[in-house]
Amino acid sequence: MVRKYMITARMAVQGKTGGGILYMLPDIVMKVVYLVPVMFIWRTLAESGYEVEMSVAQLLSYTYVNALLTDMMIVNTYLSAWNYDTRSMEMFTRPMPVFGQVISRTVGEWVPMLCLFSLPMFLAAPLLGIRVLPETLWVIPSLALSVSLGFAFEFLFYCVTIRLRNISWLTYVIRSAVVSFFSGTVIPFKILPFGMDRWMNYQPFGSMGGAFLSLYVGSAEAMEVIPAQLFWNVVIWIAAAVWFRRSRERMVSFGG
Repeated sequence: MVRKYMITARMAVQGKTGGGILYMLPDIVMKVVYLVPVMFIWRTLAESGYEVEMSVAQLLSYTYVNALLTDMMIVNTYLSAWNYDTRSMEMFTRPMPVFGQVISRTVGEWVPMLCLFSLPMFLAAPLLGIRVLPETLWVIPSLALSVSLGFAFEFLFYCVTIRLRNISWLTYVIRSAVVSFFSGTVIPFKILPFGMDRWMNYQPFGSMGGAFLSLYVGSAEAMEVIPAQLFWNVVIWIAAAVWFRRSRERMVSFGG
């Protein structure tokens, strides 16, 4: 039963590494280019005397871990990109559930970057003076719930793409902008002004990467994070499953 998903994930790994390690080098460089200036900003902010509810060590760890696990913090699959032609429709002709195909393929695509970038950077963190060990073991179920919710939102936005008649690029841009801010992966909720963190934590996107990262660095409690993640997983997965069932008959592609 599990074997077919493992094979799909392995094929995704091979697809990512088929061009060799040099083919992945630009992605690794871009991750480093993103990481360095953001960490510099946090250090400068701390030295300026600006008071925030997170320590410099927490801010640095927050940003560093987010860069290492960025693909898992905000889940992006090939669904939106494949909806403009018949490739997305091919999923319905295979002897596997559509959700299972997408998830196993996406997880397989994560593996090369986790091995080539995340693992070496994790081991190098002490040399850079950054703490990367989690504050609590609750981060394990929190990460699982965060990734699960990311996939639920991905299917939900895919339904939006179907309803908008394949305006996939517009949907992708809007989704990326909304999720990046409201998930708390770019800017931690704790440093937002005017008490915004009080309600940002409880909106659905707040239970994605930002919730896990807050728990990881110790700026949030497990009893605040885990119940909210469980609640939004149930709600969003039900909404995604129901809407996907109703939307797939409206799927339109070039040539199909």
